[in-house]
Amino acid sequence: MATLTNEQIEAKKQQLKQLAVEAEKLKNELIEAGAWPLDEDDLDKVDGGFPRTSPVLPPL
Repeated sequence: MATLTNEQIEAKKQQLKQLAVEAEKLKNELIEAGAWPLDEDDLDKVDGGFPRTSPVLPPL
């Protein structure tokens, strides 16, 4: 397991928050375009058809 400094941890938390904002903007654009929610069959094709095994992160 990698050891991070407090500064690195805070930088990663900030980066995660920024990415969450960007993801929300992308989702809103898809909603406006009528392309949300995404079709599960399409998602299976994108990720190779494997079931999701990683947990969903809680909101920040």
